[in-house]
Amino acid sequence: MNVILLERVPKLGQMGDVVKVKPGFARNYLLPQRKALRATKDNITYFESQRKVLEAQNLERRSDAEKVADKMKDLKVI
Repeated sequence: MNVILLERVPKLGQMGDVVKVKPGFARNYLLPQRKALRATKDNITYFESQRKVLEAQNLERRSDAEKVADKMKDLKVI
């Protein structure tokens, strides 16, 4: 089954990549967690129109994670 990745998935690809995965992996993991869309003609068109919005969301999540990491950098765990 071909899917379009909506975010980076380790050992699979980056956002926007069209990858071939086993149907069970897509049905049970990628699709329910909204990490991918089925690679149909309509979904490819939809993804291209929404790509900038998704990239902005990913950048926002990354910057939030970096802020948390900066706060935790100076903490000491006993």
